Amino acid sequence: RPLVLAQTASYAASHRPAAMPTYKLTYFPVRGRAELARIIFNYTDTPFEDIRVKGEEWQQLKASGKTPFGQLPMLEVDGKVISTSAAIVGYISEVTGLVGDTPMERARGTMMADALTDVSSAIFIKLFTEKDDSKKAEIVKNFLENVLPPWVEKFETFLKQNGGGDGWFVGSKVTYADLAVFNFFDQLSSIVKKDANELLSKAPKLASLCQRVKALPKVAAYLEKRPPP
Repeated sequence: RPLVLAQTASYAASHRPAAMPTYKLTYFPVRGRAELARIIFNYTDTPFEDIRVKGEEWQQLKASGKTPFGQLPMLEVDGKVISTSAAIVGYISEVTGLVGDTPMERARGTMMADALTDVSSAIFIKLFTEKDDSKKAEIVKNFLENVLPPWVEKFETFLKQNGGGDGWFVGSKVTYADLAVFNFFDQLSSIVKKDANELLSKAPKLASLCQRVKALPKVAAYLEKRPPP
């Protein structure tokens, strides 16, 4: 049987549909592409089933044709399937009120999400597909020395454009952009074995934002109870 981690709690009624849908998030027993969705669900106290499959369970699911593109993560909303991590995050951010209040705020949030996708592709996918440990070490070294620094500088500048960088990336409240940035550096820190503060030593505003997200009560509670990487 797949591992199911039940998440229960109440969520701000102002963003809830008239009838709360049933959410089932399916992914592998790792953080990866489903972790941001898990963080959003927990931050907003939105109940969902966290279904983690591996081995034969995944092969059976894939063969069933239930996954639209033969990949995970997959989100079921009252039985209707959404696939790809970007679509899943976009959907749940919309229904939980984490996309910003204006078209410009939504656009700037999307800018951050797209930029994170670009920088992520330079490290996570390469490490996942590379089997040789020495080559993996080269990938990490090149990423930390040549790829990440200019992105960190850009993210720091982008953050400062919103109220000097002491609040959030978009508007005056938390959006999925803030959670996405925290999730990226949290996972990167785990993979390259460096503390996030070290990775962000030249971007104090960005480092502080990640600490603020980490300290949000619902986020902190989830981080405390989640399975190891």
